[in-house]
Amino acid sequence: MTDSPYKSGDWISFRLEPGIVVASYFVSLTGAITTVELLHRRREGKGLYRWMQNGAVSVSFGLVAIWCMHFVGNRAIVLGDGSKEIQLYYNSGFTALSAFLPVVFLFFGFTSVELRQPGQRFFWPSLLIASVIAGLAITGMHYVGNFGITNYHVRNPAQYIVGAAAIAIFACIVALTMFYYFKERWINSWWRRVMCAIILAGAVSGMHWLGTMGTTYQLSSGTVADQGNRNTNLIIAIVISLLACFVCLMFAFLTQVRKKQLADRAQHVVLASVTFDPDGKILVTQEGLMPSQKITKQYNQRSFNDEFNVAHPVFQWLFRVSHNWGGVQDLIPAMRSHLRSMGSLKNTPANARPHSPSTRSVFEDATGVEEDYSVIFREHFCVAAAELAEHLQTRMPDLGVLYSDIMMTGSMAPEFMPRGRRPGVAPGKSRPSDVEEGMIHGAMFGRGQLLFLVREVDRPEASRLMAAGYRFAAISQVEQQNARSMQVPQAEFTANIKHLRSYCATNAVEQTSGTFIACFAMRAAVKTTHGSWEVLVPKDDLKNLPRVEITPGSLKNWHQRVMGRLDGMTVNQCMKYLGDRATDAPDDEERSFTKRLLLCIAELQEIVPERFFEYAIFSSKPVIGPESGVQGPATTYAFCIIPDVHSSSIKHANDTLTYTPFSFFKSSQRVYKNSPDHAYLAQRIHREFASILAAKEANKLNGNGTRPHSFATHSSQSQPKRKWLFAKNDGSGRTSRRPSSSKEADSASQRYLFKKGDDGESGLSSPQPTHPWGGIMVSSDVIVDSNVKEESHMEMQDLGLVTEAGVGGEEQPTYADELFKITSARWQRA
Repeated sequence: MTDSPYKSGDWISFRLEPGIVVASYFVSLTGAITTVELLHRRREGKGLYRWMQNGAVSVSFGLVAIWCMHFVGNRAIVLGDGSKEIQLYYNSGFTALSAFLPVVFLFFGFTSVELRQPGQRFFWPSLLIASVIAGLAITGMHYVGNFGITNYHVRNPAQYIVGAAAIAIFACIVALTMFYYFKERWINSWWRRVMCAIILAGAVSGMHWLGTMGTTYQLSSGTVADQGNRNTNLIIAIVISLLACFVCLMFAFLTQVRKKQLADRAQHVVLASVTFDPDGKILVTQEGLMPSQKITKQYNQRSFNDEFNVAHPVFQWLFRVSHNWGGVQDLIPAMRSHLRSMGSLKNTPANARPHSPSTRSVFEDATGVEEDYSVIFREHFCVAAAELAEHLQTRMPDLGVLYSDIMMTGSMAPEFMPRGRRPGVAPGKSRPSDVEEGMIHGAMFGRGQLLFLVREVDRPEASRLMAAGYRFAAISQVEQQNARSMQVPQAEFTANIKHLRSYCATNAVEQTSGTFIACFAMRAAVKTTHGSWEVLVPKDDLKNLPRVEITPGSLKNWHQRVMGRLDGMTVNQCMKYLGDRATDAPDDEERSFTKRLLLCIAELQEIVPERFFEYAIFSSKPVIGPESGVQGPATTYAFCIIPDVHSSSIKHANDTLTYTPFSFFKSSQRVYKNSPDHAYLAQRIHREFASILAAKEANKLNGNGTRPHSFATHSSQSQPKRKWLFAKNDGSGRTSRRPSSSKEADSASQRYLFKKGDDGESGLSSPQPTHPWGGIMVSSDVIVDSNVKEESHMEMQDLGLVTEAGVGGEEQPTYADELFKITSARWQRA
């Protein structure tokens, strides 16, 4: 304007408004926090999903942290005397270009980081490239934005440009390296992420203000655009910044919701996947928690003594199923449908009554039919395992096996109680201990239960899981957040994970062949919920007895005669006899074998250093253990004893030995590789669940007044249409087993093949028996006399139905049953 003291071509000095400078930094910090949180929560994916994630990260950093900071910060520049006519005005084209430029550059930068996972080759070079691109994007946006100034010629000295770019690149390298360093080691807590965001925002602001301080402005025109155009960029920047603030608040809100969900889950029965890599690291989600799936709210007890533990038949069923997922895998869809009809899943029908915890073992579903709760719970477990496999993008047979213990969660330990309610222990007094176990327990109890599926994966599978969005972390780096999410003491969680690691390593070892000498000590169960008996086992190998290998092969006949001489002797008597025989044996072979036996018994005494073991009685009857297929069977000779309850506690080896319920020990003998018991269990599962699911479907359809075509009926008033599987229709409404049969057989033996329903009618479900293990196998032949003389008008006569029925094999007794029988018989005689 004409009254302005400045003319075109004048160099205009400037000053900064401190308040706006600080505000511009917080704008950049908002965008940086949003960027870091998006990176933290980013899931690996393919195609459009991956591009959308990279686009969101690029927009939050390029548009909010860089572009908005630039235009908010430039409002802190006051040129000349502060009159509006000589302030900075921008060209809309360059302004739009400056917004898209950093977003595009950052998109390619973050995409290059995604090509490699932390720990893989060339990850750090790709991260360095991404940091350089981010720094150049910051610098480029600043100077492109300044090129859009319409009323000034802007001069930027080269040394300032280089310095500003160096600051931006170096700060981005530091920030992103810190972020991925922390993330790879899973120590990426929220305050560390905020620290990374502060450094990123410092990179943007530092570069901006260094470049600004080296910039000089030469007035190019005395006329300017309208004041409203000057405020447009500022308004857009403020709106985008507010949106970024809203996103940050949403992150905080979702974090709190997630914490409440985890606290609620700690009160329920949950199935968790514990996956170890070859280095012993554990698989965790982006939150640092083990992948898990809720089974149900709680196990509904039939009585006060019906505690869900390893001795419970339902747990033992789950344990065996987890060693042979193929036995239930094809039943999962039907189980889902059944649970939906029972109102036990989230997407239940509107008319279904929601399930709530109860102390009853049976309850009614929406159709009014009572169901055994153990069936419902087992279905919940199988469905939860299937969903866990879907989340991990793995097959159910590769999901792992159930750990042989249950962890109580949602505890009321002192560290989770308010300070005013924490119980104190008077000085000089110790907490009460369990005399029988010889252990001191903290004052805590659990309201939830956690079941573990354990496995170890190789490096290719570990890389695939990392590409799916999971991470492997050292136990020490994730134990705190996992313990808090489960509401258990950290020391207890750490001890359980170490046991899981040991269990995983032990479970991977196949059953070995050879001849062993073992200790079979069983006692009356201390807890009534553990059944009748408990057996002594190593803590790190619950499926075997404390034992020592005598020889890797089988014993010869003369070896067995030597063992026979020890029958009925106690440990001390055996040691004395073998010590004498080692010097008096007539030949070298017997002396050598006798010395070997002596060493094995001494080693077994070291494994079981308890006093009651001295009174164990040797049984010379060889007991054959399980055979894995690759290895031969293991032969066991045992020292057997039923110690007195008061003298049976473990005092000297409580770190290596423990008592486990005898029923669970027997179950663990049926889960070895290639066990024939897998097929027997699969048969029983399909018979049980196929009949339950078929009956449920029939009852549901009967309640609607219709009957499915797959259910045949028999009535005294009307002849039914029986539809056998794979039967042909003869065109007259009847179906025949064979095409050559002209008449339909109807006999009492055939009628009794139909299952009686609840309504008194009989029915046969055609889809269910298609499984190779389901139901009773029946073969039917209709015998027809087709020998007819010429000119005879006699019709062919149905001479009856010949039926053959077979029942699948039964499970054979385990070697634990044999040892139990031997021990019981000896102590009964005693």
